[in-house]
Amino acid sequence: MTELALAARDVTKRVQDGATRREVLRGVTLEVARGALVVVRGPSGSGKTTLLAVLGGMLLPTSGEVWLDGEPMSRLRDRQRTALRRRKIGYLFQDFALVAGMSALDNVALALVPDAPRRREVVARAASALDRLGLAALAATRVELLSGGERQRVALARALLHDPIVLLLDEPTAHLDTPRVRGVVDDLVALCGEGRAVVVASHDPRLCDDPRVTRVVEIDGGALVSP
Repeated sequence: MTELALAARDVTKRVQDGATRREVLRGVTLEVARGALVVVRGPSGSGKTTLLAVLGGMLLPTSGEVWLDGEPMSRLRDRQRTALRRRKIGYLFQDFALVAGMSALDNVALALVPDAPRRREVVARAASALDRLGLAALAATRVELLSGGERQRVALARALLHDPIVLLLDEPTAHLDTPRVRGVVDDLVALCGEGRAVVVASHDPRLCDDPRVTRVVEIDGGALVSP
């Protein structure tokens, strides 16, 4: 039986919008196995980014449950949930969330700062992550001098630094040309081959239609419309 890495069960998320409460997610149920590359496809405002944030434990569902590697993440206290998320989830933001003025190496190393290991260990692990994605020669380069594809890989290296079992990516190909999109999918397929679960929020047909994607689910108005 395939091992589940991540599961959302009847998840609803309501947010305050002025004087009213708005339902951003409506009864979402989704299971993602280890080794699967799942794309959540939908237009802007459909709930894709909110779903990633709930799956990643950055937002709590209003109702329903999220399970990560067999643990009920949505039931945990804040500190426990943060610790679990840091160990087992890597997140790549749509804008990459890199710090201008800092090198690629230092941007990746930032992911280890809260754990406060020794400086030598931090540098070694960050350098190894960059090397894995073909960026060793650019480690000392300030991130604002890198191309869009290179910045995307720096952000991916940072997301992988804790060796997560789940990787969540928000529109990772939005600003990339077609050859670089294929490179992104190459990277994600390789990560799935290591037994990780990868969930991507995207409406990019170049990604959604790639035959190597395990499954595409549609979200509209906060609800999954094609399981």
